Amino acid sequence: MDSFKKIHLLSLELIPIINDLDDEPRQVILEHITNCEDCKILYDSTENFNKTMPMHDYSENVELKPLKKLVQFNNGLKLLLITVRALILFYIVYSSFKYYDAESVTSLLEYFRSGIFLFYIPASIFLLVFTFTFFNKKWIWISLVTDLVIILFLEKVLKLFL
Repeated sequence: MDSFKKIHLLSLELIPIINDLDDEPRQVILEHITNCEDCKILYDSTENFNKTMPMHDYSENVELKPLKKLVQFNNGLKLLLITVRALILFYIVYSSFKYYDAESVTSLLEYFRSGIFLFYIPASIFLLVFTFTFFNKKWIWISLVTDLVIILFLEKVLKLFL
């Protein structure tokens, strides 16, 4: 089976969910669509269907397709990763201010630094491994840059407000 036929078969399967795909697979399919009349017709009909389809309230208990469940699970995991980071930072900042002595800003910053070292760095390492295991490269880079900014620069931002 030649590569055009393989891409054609995959395109036929993925065109209905093209908006949920990452950029690179979407570009491969869109490139294939420019060369294949059958896929172009399917893509156009799918797009027209999506535009004419009224938005439905799915508040009833409707069984979701497995792929939709996977997308929802994936979004839930992303929200969980963000929430865990936010809760750890909230705990560190809250406990730093709780033990804050008005005369000593350095004690507050030292407590904050130690909280980042003891709590945030191990949690961020675990969350980065988790992200590497379950998500694409984009989320790994977003998580890594966010963690580095928090570890390296959040103390300096906090120092500006004190």
